Amino acid sequence: MYKFYVALLFVFAANVLQAQSPGGVSTNLTLWLKPDGLATGTLSTWTYSNNANSFTATAGQEPTVTSNVFNFLPAVTFSGAQLMSGPTLGSAPIPAGQDNYTVFAVWSSSVSGANERIWSQRPNSSAGDANSDGASLWIFGSGNAYGDQAEIPPSYTTGLYFTSTSVAITPYAANTPYISMMGLLNQNTNDLQLMDQNNYATGPGIGQTDPSGNSATLRNIVADANLIGARSTALDEPFTGNLAELIVYAGTLTTAQQDAVFSYLSVKYGIPLNGNYVSSTGSRIWDATAAASWGFGSMNYNHFVFGLGKDNGSGLSVSQSNSLSTGSGSGSGQSGQGNIVLANPSNLSDGGFMMIGSNNAGFAETTTNLPPTSPVGAKRLATQWLVQNTGTVGTVDLSFDFTGITTTGTIGTSSDFALVVDNNGDGDFTTGTQSVYAPTSWNGNVATWSGVTLNASTPVVLSILSNSNGTPLPVNWVNFGARANGPDIDLSWTVSANEHANNYEVQHSTDGQHFTTIGTVSNQADVKSYGFVHANAGPGTHYYRVLETDLDGKSIYSKIVSVNLSGSDFAIRLLNNPVVGSNMDAELEITAGNAGSAALEIWTLSGTRVSSIMQDIPNGTSRIRLPMANLATGTYAVKIRVNDVTQTVQVVKLQ
Repeated sequence: MYKFYVALLFVFAANVLQAQSPGGVSTNLTLWLKPDGLATGTLSTWTYSNNANSFTATAGQEPTVTSNVFNFLPAVTFSGAQLMSGPTLGSAPIPAGQDNYTVFAVWSSSVSGANERIWSQRPNSSAGDANSDGASLWIFGSGNAYGDQAEIPPSYTTGLYFTSTSVAITPYAANTPYISMMGLLNQNTNDLQLMDQNNYATGPGIGQTDPSGNSATLRNIVADANLIGARSTALDEPFTGNLAELIVYAGTLTTAQQDAVFSYLSVKYGIPLNGNYVSSTGSRIWDATAAASWGFGSMNYNHFVFGLGKDNGSGLSVSQSNSLSTGSGSGSGQSGQGNIVLANPSNLSDGGFMMIGSNNAGFAETTTNLPPTSPVGAKRLATQWLVQNTGTVGTVDLSFDFTGITTTGTIGTSSDFALVVDNNGDGDFTTGTQSVYAPTSWNGNVATWSGVTLNASTPVVLSILSNSNGTPLPVNWVNFGARANGPDIDLSWTVSANEHANNYEVQHSTDGQHFTTIGTVSNQADVKSYGFVHANAGPGTHYYRVLETDLDGKSIYSKIVSVNLSGSDFAIRLLNNPVVGSNMDAELEITAGNAGSAALEIWTLSGTRVSSIMQDIPNGTSRIRLPMANLATGTYAVKIRVNDVTQTVQVVKLQ
């Protein structure tokens, strides 16, 4: 039976993997290369993610895998002398003679002014260009235009040049990450779709592939060569840059399918799109129309959009992210851009997305739209951020890079800064309710807030408060923890700067999102450590946070902690240890979450069992006596098993 279940699990896992495709778009998918799981260093083989085919490199021409190139993910780096060859002929991505296909890639180039081929399917040699058709994702150096080309005879130079057409594609810039799409529609004229993240919102530009009026009968795409890194094996037009993901469909994609693939690549690599984002199921995960004129002040939050997400249909799992418009592949920020990194979602599940966009209002300090609980003299950075949620994500850690930003608060001083969350999501911080978080840590100019709650059911708006004169914000949290103790959960926290604190409101949740108050602890100015017991919490995962409120009404949350409590957990307390005098029984107190049977055994430390008893126990606390009168003086191990959970304590018997 065990083997059957294991086999069934592997079959299930295999089916899940087989069902994965970029953006959930699987029809006509023939080539899918991605960097997931690649080890840093020399790359000799790059295997397709959609089948067992692979690209291989000749010894001495291997590219390298570089870590943290795009949004904490690796990429394959080519330096102009590397080439990888893939399956050809019947196994080539585009069948010979086919006149429609779609190509996507995530890439950047470190040079400008040169012709570069990222990927090509074409004849083996230049001599074949006059009579054959090819497809290339390439960079054309003239005028620093970049692009994609369908190689239509009689010469491959009849492909599209961006500087000589009206196609709405932003000129290529070196060291800039791009999501490119090229789609050939098999319409002979005006049939080349070209799109990247810059014209995504308006749709692809349409280019002319046969400016001389050549007929479609001349098209005869061949499958002799399938190359990454150069135009041919002669290493002409070599690629110098990074390639993260390459996708080829042997067919045309609908607009909805294009949106799904773009959204998948954007969320994964932190390259913002100027438009809506969708999941593999077609659900909208970023509503650009709503974000264009949102809430208080009708602000446009469609700037530098990025986020976290899990989408099993795409094989997507992003638990750490920043926008590559403000940050880098390693998460470090660009000076003066206020880079935000979201990380460590507490409960990220399939279909869960947390997307965030900026109103791009700059980082000058302002005294307008301040929360009513702000300390005297406080200021706020002008930029605000809108968070849109889909499904379940849980709490997150949020960091902000102050490099290049001037503040009146002292960088590194937690009491001078706060993250403010407008819970009703309209961006008016003077009304509704706000959650205020003090930084939990600093790394140079980067402040981190741990365990931040961003409402999963409605959008919220964030702002960063800068205190101008050092007036203390509410109490500083030093630590907060929780642990199981039988059927109970013990909470403890330590604070500092609590001279003006009034009380601590203990809040509990079973889903990490919706909290209720279960108790209140009064503050004492000379006491820094506090505790609370959640009695008989019950089986399952429990989430806790504490809301501290000052005497003047200002308040601040602790981070969120969680404890998983099994129904069979129990706690033991020895009432007499050592055992001495006339009473030769060891007395134990057992507190159990569920009623059951307790088996107790006494063992010598050399491994000999000397006594055992069995006793039924109720839910809650009960006492058990272990006779030890006939045992020699010494130390014994007492093993207690309740409902298949075993704990061990030591008991000393004296004369």
